[in-house]
Amino acid sequence: MSMSELHKPEWYGEYAVIKNKYNDYVQVEYKCNGTGSLYDYDLFPGIDLIFMDFNCSDIFHEPIPNKNIIEIRHYQKGRVEFELRNNKVFHMKEGEFCINALANIPAAYSFPFGYSVGLSCVIDKDSVDVQTQQIFSYYNIDVLNLGRELELEKNWFLCRTPQRLLHIFDELYAAKGIEGRDYFRIKLLELFYHIKQLRIEDQYEATYYAKEQIEIIKRIRQQLIENLDKKIPIEELLQREPMSKVTFQAIFKQIYGDTPYAHIKNYKMNLAAVYLQETDQSITQIAGELGYSNISKFARAFQEVFGMLPKDYRKVKKSN
Repeated sequence: MSMSELHKPEWYGEYAVIKNKYNDYVQVEYKCNGTGSLYDYDLFPGIDLIFMDFNCSDIFHEPIPNKNIIEIRHYQKGRVEFELRNNKVFHMKEGEFCINALANIPAAYSFPFGYSVGLSCVIDKDSVDVQTQQIFSYYNIDVLNLGRELELEKNWFLCRTPQRLLHIFDELYAAKGIEGRDYFRIKLLELFYHIKQLRIEDQYEATYYAKEQIEIIKRIRQQLIENLDKKIPIEELLQREPMSKVTFQAIFKQIYGDTPYAHIKNYKMNLAAVYLQETDQSITQIAGELGYSNISKFARAFQEVFGMLPKDYRKVKKSN
């Protein structure tokens, strides 16, 4: 993917626009309900390094054409939901690393936490020239067959980021927008060298769910969020859905990283923090809006999340 191709909708979709062009990279922004930006470094013919930073809950469709690609992804923050073309859904967590190929390019992706910071290295095998292949071959790296042993034609290769790769990703994130193209070329060589050492045994099995199951989870979560002042049993909401409580809890944790109870409690306390900082509502009023009739219980719950009582939190934030 060269810089000249960046504005093409088949790569980034119709909502992506070029904001700035620099010597070493192009900055792309997404029109969405929040913010979404990419820094794209065209490192070699057919090889791009793309930094991704999203703060939104939009669903982005990925209409990538029939390109013969290998993609390496890592996420530093947040969680990403990928919907595959067979209507199966799986989630990549913070600190995970994956490699995938054309057969498993997702149809859509979104961010359950409302934010995500990550990077992607895309190898367009049909665009990699002979000179680039020779550069990597000096280090015994066959760039067109990177990850050949990982059975990418069947599934994504997914694992917790190995320590030998973790420091490379950390250095890449730290260098975004600061270092030039040559620095990233060197780091890419190091990254590919270590990827070449990976074996199929290093991965763990991704957990896939049907899209319909994911929609049930999100529907019930939304009902809970819309009724924070009430204590609605999950069992009651599940009566209208073809899903057991055990299945609901398992999938909920896969999406949001916590139990329904802990997730909603954390959501309430973060909302309380906003109210304490941005409104003059009394602590009693805020507690009531969030379903707490007992102020002491509310204060304890808030302290468990933020490390201080609501009144102290308000005092600190107002003084700033």
